[in-house]
Amino acid sequence: MSRYIRLVSVRATEQRAPGTAAGLLEERRSSPGLLLALLGHHAMRRLREVHTRHELSPRQFQLLGLLHERGPLGQRELGQLMEIDPSILVTLLNPLEAEGLLSRRRDPLDRRRHLVTLTAQGERRLAAAAHAQREAEDELFAGLDERQREELRVLLTALKDSLSGDCTGGGAPEECIKEDR
Repeated sequence: MSRYIRLVSVRATEQRAPGTAAGLLEERRSSPGLLLALLGHHAMRRLREVHTRHELSPRQFQLLGLLHERGPLGQRELGQLMEIDPSILVTLLNPLEAEGLLSRRRDPLDRRRHLVTLTAQGERRLAAAAHAQREAEDELFAGLDERQREELRVLLTALKDSLSGDCTGGGAPEECIKEDR
């Protein structure tokens, strides 16, 4: 009898008009934007915990990662890559420099420019935090197989690129997806 009631309930839910209160609740449960926001909040909280254990904020982790990948960068260029205001960049750089994780010095070719360089100590801290982040991501994505994880990475990268206008094809999400595959 309870199976019959559930089936009737499911069919009734399917027949509800999208504008009704119940229909709106169902729609919100599967809304890609809302799901992304909720999952993003959960992922950020988890990654922040991991980075904090390594005495970094997520943005500081990103900053050290950029220096690791690209080598020494001008302070202005670093701020542009991170898409943050120069005043916020300084609040990220100062404690990292004080801890010896990076160094800032004048560019010998252009004295107006400050070069930011990752130190050996910064490399070690970044490596430890990156290892912990990979473990946390394995927990976050435990419900997905490798193919699904790769598809998710491609889709999220395409979405990020389309929102920032980084797609060569003019920023349309479907063009971003095609280019990354």
